[in-house]
This record gives sequence, structure tokens and C-alpha cells, in this order.
Amino acid sequence: MKYIRITMMFLFVVSLGLYGLSWVKEKQLEDSTKPSLTSDREEMELSVDYEEGDLLEGLTASDAKDGDLTDQIIVGSFSQFLEPGVCNVSYVVFDSVNQPAVLTRKTRFTDYRSPQFTLSQPLVFRAGAGSNAVSQVGANDVLDGDLTSLVRLVGSDVNYREEGEYSIQVEVSNSFGDTQEASLPVHIVEGSNAALEIELMEPLVYVKKGEGFDPNLYVESVEDADGNLVQGPSLTVESSVNNQEAGCYEVHYQVTNEQGLSGETWLTVIVRE
Repeated sequence: MKYIRITMMFLFVVSLGLYGLSWVKEKQLEDSTKPSLTSDREEMELSVDYEEGDLLEGLTASDAKDGDLTDQIIVGSFSQFLEPGVCNVSYVVFDSVNQPAVLTRKTRFTDYRSPQFTLSQPLVFRAGAGSNAVSQVGANDVLDGDLTSLVRLVGSDVNYREEGEYSIQVEVSNSFGDTQEASLPVHIVEGSNAALEIELMEPLVYVKKGEGFDPNLYVESVEDADGNLVQGPSLTVESSVNNQEAGCYEVHYQVTNEQGLSGETWLTVIVRE
């Protein structure tokens, strides 16, 4: 009896499937005309802060039997960038018998910029303390948001045991295939030059090529080892930034108080096109 019940259930499922296929085919024979999906423009311009409804602007869909289908248009997928900030977006709409109409439209993000790296702290470490510079590196993107988990270390010459100037090479990509690379300087310093801590507004900043840059604007405060603010320290600022040429630069800050205690740090500056 058990095998008979299984056989009957199998036959029932098969019969149901065949009936469904025949019903769909019958309906398609009744309505053999596919719906239409059109756009009133070849290229769509959007802000990176778009809402999903903005993607549907200028689209209309209709079907000879079902009438207006515009409110049933579905946003499909985004292609990789054809050029920075420009991709294809696909759309689809179905009629009542599931016949599709597909459209692909070029979309330009007018305020797009490539992914940018961030630092949680300056890449300055005491010799012998042991650390991992890349763990301080993050990234963000105007379309995908936080990309920190996608940052990849592609090169490093850092010796954390020996005082000196080094660098790490990192890269990150967003979902549209825009890959950015940077060679970030790393400083290993002796502990005696870290009695005072210089707090920066940001450890890494981006400056657009040709824009003004004042390194004095990025110092927030100077503190001693106990976290107390140091009043009136002597601050020295040395900047290598050339805001007329794209590249990665540094600003070196040094401070000494009346007791002879000192500290130093570096601001990383990336000048972009």
C-alpha cells in the first residue's frame, strides 16, 4: 500500500505540472502579443542619492490585452561601469500570462566620485610595539557605502621593529568595478618622541586638484600621556603637499612643550583629479 500511495502521489504531481504547463500555453496562445516597455530618453541622469522611484522616471509599459503596465515595471540589474559613473540599468515588465518585455537604459550618476580610503588613526607606530597598519585602513563609496571589509593589502615593506619610513599599498573596488589604489606612508618612531599626542581632525583627507589647502586647519588638540590638554605648545608644520598635481602627500606635525616633552604625527593627503 505504501508504494501505491507514493506512485499515486507522484502521478498527481506530474499531472498537476502538465496541467499548469498546458494552461500557460493556452493563455499564451490566447495572448501572443508581448507587452511593450519604452523610455522617453536614451540616457538617464541621477544623483548618487537616488531613490528607487527615480530609476523609473520616463518609463512606460503597456500591453494590448492588459492595458497600462507602467506601475508593474521592475528594476532589474546594474551593469559594471562603462566609464566612471555611467552604467546600464535593465528593466522588465510582465503581462498577465508572464510574457516579458525587457529594456536597458544608460544611466549617468552626475555627482559620482570613486571610492575613497579612510584611516581610523594616523599610520604612526612605536618601534617594537607590534601592529598592523592595514587594520587602520577603511574605504567608503557614494553608491555602495562602507567598503572597509573589501580593502585589500597588495604590498608592504613595513618593519614594525625598526624605526623608519615605510609604506603599504592597498586597493578597493565597488560593485560597479571601480577599483582604486593608494600607497600610504607608514612611520615607525621611537617611544621617546611620543610623550605628547597631536590629535588631528582627520588622519587622511582628500583634496581636489587645484583647491586650496591649509595644513594648520587639521590640528584639533595636543594632549599629554594622561589625556590632558597642553596649552601653548610650540608646533612645527612641514607640508609636502602639491595641490596642483594628483598624488599622495604628507604633512608632518611636531610639538614641544616648556618641559621639553615632544610628540609628532603625520597627516596623509591625497590630491585627486
